[in-house]
Amino acid sequence: MRRLRLPFVSDPAGQPIDGRMTIQSSTMGLQFARIESGRQVIDGRELEQGAGLWLLVLLKGQARFSADGVSVDVDRDMIVYGATRHDSRLEVGEDNAILFVRIPAVALGGRLIAPANYKSGTLDGRSGTGRMLVAMLLVLAEEIGDIPAQELRPVELALIELLTSKLLGIAGARSLGGARGARAAHLHRIQQTLETLLWDPDLSIVKAADEVGVSPRYLQRLFAADGRSFSGYLKQRRLERCHADLISPLHAQESISEVAFRWGFSSSAHFSRSFREHFGLSPREHRRSGLANRAQDETEINKLWGEYQEFARGRV
Repeated sequence: MRRLRLPFVSDPAGQPIDGRMTIQSSTMGLQFARIESGRQVIDGRELEQGAGLWLLVLLKGQARFSADGVSVDVDRDMIVYGATRHDSRLEVGEDNAILFVRIPAVALGGRLIAPANYKSGTLDGRSGTGRMLVAMLLVLAEEIGDIPAQELRPVELALIELLTSKLLGIAGARSLGGARGARAAHLHRIQQTLETLLWDPDLSIVKAADEVGVSPRYLQRLFAADGRSFSGYLKQRRLERCHADLISPLHAQESISEVAFRWGFSSSAHFSRSFREHFGLSPREHRRSGLANRAQDETEINKLWGEYQEFARGRV
C-alpha cells in the first residue's frame, strides 16, 4: 500500500493481511492497482499523496465506503471517487477484490470546475457515461499488468475525458448555472481538444480557435472569465506534462530536451528557465529528486515486507 500512497491498512481482528496486488503506471502518472485480500480497513488520509483524484470499483466480495458523514454499501454498478489527501474509510470483507485508480492533478489539467465538490462520492454506473466508465474499468482490472505502455495511453485519455465530463456535470449542477455554467462546460470541451495539441510548438490562439470552431476573441474571453490567459494555460499544461515525465520510469532514458520538445517547447534554454520559475527548481534537480524519492520508497517497502515476514513467522 505504500507504493499507492494509501493510508494505514489494518485487519479489524488484528491478524496479518494476506493478499495480492498488481500495479501498473501510465505515462501520465496514473496508477492502476488490482488489490485482492481478506478483511481489511483502509482508513484516514495520506498527506504524501499528490493532489488529484482516486477511483475505486468493487470487483468481487463486499465493501462499505464512508466519508463526509455518508456511508454506502458498494456494488459493481458503482464508482466510488474522492480527492486525495481527504479523509475516508473503506471496509472490505473476506475474499474481496477491488480496482484502485489514482489520477494526479497534472493529468486532469485543471479541466474540472469547483474542485471542492469532488471530496468524495459515488457515480452511477448503470447508464450513460457511468456505464461506459464501469465497463472500461472492469476490463482494465482483468488486463492490468499485461497492457503495453503504448496501448495504455489511449485508455488513460479516454478514462480522464469520460470522468471529467461526468464530474463536470455534477459540479455544474451543484455550483454553476445559467450562462456561467454553459461557458465553463464549453471551456472544458475546448481544453479537452487542447490536450491533444500540446505537442505542437506553433500552436497559437488563432490556430487553436480554428481547431475548435470559435473566434480567437471568444476563446480569449473564455479563458479570461476563468481567470487565465490562453498562452498562460498552454505554458502551464506543457510544464506540468514535462514535470510528470521527468520522474516517470517510462521516460527515464530520455534526455531532458527530448521531454521538453515532445510537449511543444522549441528551446531547451527557454524550457529550463520557465520550469524553474514555475516549480522553483531546475528540470535536472527535479529529475534527481524524483529518482531519490523512488529509491527511498523501494527501501521502505522492502523493510516493511521484511518486518511483515518476521511477524508472520512468529505467529506460526
